[in-house]
Amino acid sequence: MNEFDYIEKYLKPLTSNIARNLKDDAAIFKQKSNYDLVISTDTLAEGIHFFGHENPKDIAKKSLRVNLSDMAAMGAKPIFYNLSISIPKKKAKNFIEKFAKGLCEDQELFGIELIGGDLTSSLKDINITITIFGETLNKKSVTRDGAKSGDLLFVSGVLGLSKIGLDNFYSKSKKFDSAKKKYLLPEPRVNLGLAINKIANSMIDISDGLVQDACHLAKNSNLTIVLDIEKVPLPSFINLKKDLLLDAALYGGDDYELLFSCRPNYEKALKNISNEKGIDLTHIGFFQDFHEDYIKLKNYNHSYKKKSYLHF
Repeated sequence: MNEFDYIEKYLKPLTSNIARNLKDDAAIFKQKSNYDLVISTDTLAEGIHFFGHENPKDIAKKSLRVNLSDMAAMGAKPIFYNLSISIPKKKAKNFIEKFAKGLCEDQELFGIELIGGDLTSSLKDINITITIFGETLNKKSVTRDGAKSGDLLFVSGVLGLSKIGLDNFYSKSKKFDSAKKKYLLPEPRVNLGLAINKIANSMIDISDGLVQDACHLAKNSNLTIVLDIEKVPLPSFINLKKDLLLDAALYGGDDYELLFSCRPNYEKALKNISNEKGIDLTHIGFFQDFHEDYIKLKNYNHSYKKKSYLHF
């Protein structure tokens, strides 16, 4: 099969009218007048973001879900996406069909559709780029720079689970199954992002570790975050020391939980949302006027390490 055959057989069924049956050079979308279009792009590279030997369905879902997490962090409703894949010819036959099935399953789960993209060969590794589009009411997107002094800092779920999964990916012990699943298949908090759109005044998804992503919120708002280490929600593993779990939470990344600020008077509303969505929301700190550094650690005897993942 050539690239056009693969597109016709496996990718075209994932599209609808917006993609114009993939017969033109671009999709056409008429934007609603009272909505903003929210756009984000992420690339996943073999050997960096995934091993390459995972089930292609899981690789597809992870590729889409990290982009969906960006929509969640903006409080936006995802509506469609573009997909570009570069893949060696020898891998295409066994990869693309399963990859498309993974996309199909998550499209149904998250109510999103493919509108176009590109499929090309590469010399060695697989590279996947998705550009995702979402929408919010005009000027209602949640950005990283809206926090105020006195705001509270909340996080969803538990932190560090994905890093534990990565570190123990080849372990045969079943105790790491939940962690490995978290690493392979992140859970984008799309519905939570929509639910707190009018509550959160700054927000980010945790892809690079709590410390680094909290710094982004603090820096963009020109404030200092006082982070209470004792309140950071950690996963439970009987045989793993708390220091290891905490290190994974602070610096590990790939959790794709939402970290956000809000005014103190919203605590009760957040408890109701937490119960309704079945997602733990934990108050882990607060914002204050900037002084010396963007992060201060409370109930911790060490300064924070500047060691979160960087590509360069």
